[in-house]
Amino acid sequence: MSRVCVAICNYNHEKYLEESVRSIVEQDYADLDIVVVDDGSKDQVLAKEITNSFLDKRVRFLPIENNRGKWNALNTAFSTTNAEVCTSHDADDISLPWRISSQLLSLQQTKTAHNLCGFKHCWSEEDVLEGRNQERPDSLRIFGSDDVFKVVSAGYQTLGINHYYTGNFETAGVSAMFVKWVWDIGLRFNPPGSGIRVRHSEDSDFNTRVTLSLRSTSVLAETPYLYRRNTSTNREET
Repeated sequence: MSRVCVAICNYNHEKYLEESVRSIVEQDYADLDIVVVDDGSKDQVLAKEITNSFLDKRVRFLPIENNRGKWNALNTAFSTTNAEVCTSHDADDISLPWRISSQLLSLQQTKTAHNLCGFKHCWSEEDVLEGRNQERPDSLRIFGSDDVFKVVSAGYQTLGINHYYTGNFETAGVSAMFVKWVWDIGLRFNPPGSGIRVRHSEDSDFNTRVTLSLRSTSVLAETPYLYRRNTSTNREET
């Protein structure tokens, strides 16, 4: 069994933060280091109060004084953990209770170092409620490293694609789960626009570099991540 660090990046998303953190606290996998890393929110006091209201020793608050972007928040959070496995979660999104355990199982079954899962586009709260009704499948669909590498490398070689391309099955970049040594050897998050050609976001850049360099990425072909659209407020990244 591995301890999993979940970095919840927050920037002015206090409206959704309690629900977001709760979705991780209520995971059916218990051995978690839950880091709410606040990237210089305007009301950082409120973000801290929401985080500390859980009274759960697994949850901790990590403030960053000035907004620098999600890439820096993730690197900061992972630099503070001794967990064997790392993943992230956005402060305005929801993970279904079986997300962490299913991705961890995907890593173990495929013997890979990096895994992503699918997600539900949630344009409204009605979409969120519908997404919450998904139950954990009896048998998980998992794509192995060879299949994932072929699709991602094909997308990378297609100049019109400027994101982490996984073919017909769409993955959530924020769902990246990886063995901590991936980060320790220097595969870290970069500011958007400063990495390789795939620079649509720090997530796409990171996942592409890991997949192409290690050839050890698997995909959980289920959708336990609920992605709220049109709620991003992080417009002050540098």
